[in-house]
Amino acid sequence: MTYNIRSSRFYDLATIGPVLKQVVDAVNAGNIGGPTGPQSATGATGPTGAATGVTGPTGPTGPTAQTGATGPTGFSPATGYTGVTGPTGPAGGPTGPTGPTGFTGASATGVTGPTGPAGAAATGGATGPTGPTGITGVTGPSTSPTGPTGPTGPNSATGPTGTATGATGATGPTGAAGGNWLFVVPTSDPHIKGAVWANAGVLTVSAG
Repeated sequence: MTYNIRSSRFYDLATIGPVLKQVVDAVNAGNIGGPTGPQSATGATGPTGAATGVTGPTGPTGPTAQTGATGPTGFSPATGYTGVTGPTGPAGGPTGPTGPTGFTGASATGVTGPTGPAGAAATGGATGPTGPTGITGVTGPSTSPTGPTGPTGPNSATGPTGTATGATGATGPTGAAGGNWLFVVPTSDPHIKGAVWANAGVLTVSAG
């Protein structure tokens, strides 16, 4: 008897029951193919090649630019002339007259005569005029001129870019596919609807 069992990775709930029943009938009939032989082990992975090539050498550094000449020093400001000294003022006025001496009393114990009035105070002479202020000197320039800027040095040449690529590592041998799944059939009814169990050596679909 030939079985045409539908194969899929995604069975719906309405299809999985009949398909499982067909598988059970085919196993019970004993006319299915033999087991698949073991698969070889996975081969070792080859070494990884170098990620990047060798970096090229760095180019030489350009020469240093020449320093510009220093500008001349600015002129110092001239000192102004000293003003003329003014004339000395006249001396003060004459000294006032001395007052008369008081008279002597009649006896040693007599009354002392009154003190004569003080002479008029002398007044000072007039202050001489102030001499004229000297001429202010010429002010020199505030800053000296800036010297010329030296020429700019040439740019240094760029070193060559590395282009060599590392060798590609050898590819390792292809590994074998993963191992087979082993399904162990229970020998008693699991009471799960659609589950398979061995009933006295005959595969049976549980009704739940």
